[in-house]
Amino acid sequence: MFEAVESYRPHIIAALGDAGTQGLTVKELRARLEAGEGVIRRTLTLLLCTGVVREAFRYTPGVRGAVPRAYTLVPTGDSMLPASPTAASERVVTE
Repeated sequence: MFEAVESYRPHIIAALGDAGTQGLTVKELRARLEAGEGVIRRTLTLLLCTGVVREAFRYTPGVRGAVPRAYTLVPTGDSMLPASPTAASERVVTE
């Protein structure tokens, strides 16, 4: 399974790069890459954990049902990862 995730990673990054700021849902990625949902979800999870991809909800006014999640690439220089506990403690000023 790891090999499948690694082989789809560059394709998903390229597809999200072509999508722009609107991003793509899992369903749209499946259609573009002609791949299974499982491998796309696993690859997106890996990319979310590493901070390469950002997850947002694509709300369309007037449409009923669940709001789909859209995935976009994180712009270069934009850090999504939270500050580490040591970095937060270093910012505390004691007198």
